[in-house]
Amino acid sequence: MARWEGFRQCPGCGYDIFTGEGVRGCAWGDCPYLPEDLDPFCPYCRFNFFTMEGNPPCEDPMTCEHAVEPRAHVENLRKLAGETTGG
Repeated sequence: MARWEGFRQCPGCGYDIFTGEGVRGCAWGDCPYLPEDLDPFCPYCRFNFFTMEGNPPCEDPMTCEHAVEPRAHVENLRKLAGETTGG
């Protein structure tokens, strides 16, 4: 089992890791316990490859050199979303 497969949010945290919205249960900007393999944000501009939202400086975020790892993490997020929704 991969490290991210057992990830559970902190009790009382209202932050939705799938949409990036909601009230966090702590003062951190990002979830400090989110495994790297679930992080869909570009490390350069913080574009979210899961929701496809943000303001990337590049013309095509899908071909950006900084996007290789975050795009790979999207599949992990989809699997986790299926586990939490029962799908």
